[in-house]
Amino acid sequence: MFCLLADVKIREATQNRKGLQDALRAIVAARETIDKDRTVEQVLSAADQATGTTVLSDLYNAWKSHPVSVDLNHLWLELGVQMGSGGIEFDSQAPLASIREAITKPPARR
Repeated sequence: MFCLLADVKIREATQNRKGLQDALRAIVAARETIDKDRTVEQVLSAADQATGTTVLSDLYNAWKSHPVSVDLNHLWLELGVQMGSGGIEFDSQAPLASIREAITKPPARR
């Protein structure tokens, strides 16, 4: 849940130019990996710097001390994911449809 919301919020804050994948790549590039003695805050700071946001640090700070309830029905509606007669359907007119499309798009070949 944390990763999904982080990806959506990063994409919202960067007009869909950056996402969670950019943050995770920055963590690896900065060698802020599990084999180093780093605080969560240090790791998330490196990730936030790469996205030009404070999304990961803000989410962590909001969630670290107490349970969080996420309104998934609202999130799916905003992303344009809904149940139809034949199963899951996508609404390309939803407010965050472009974010959903960016998240689910197959990665470009390198």
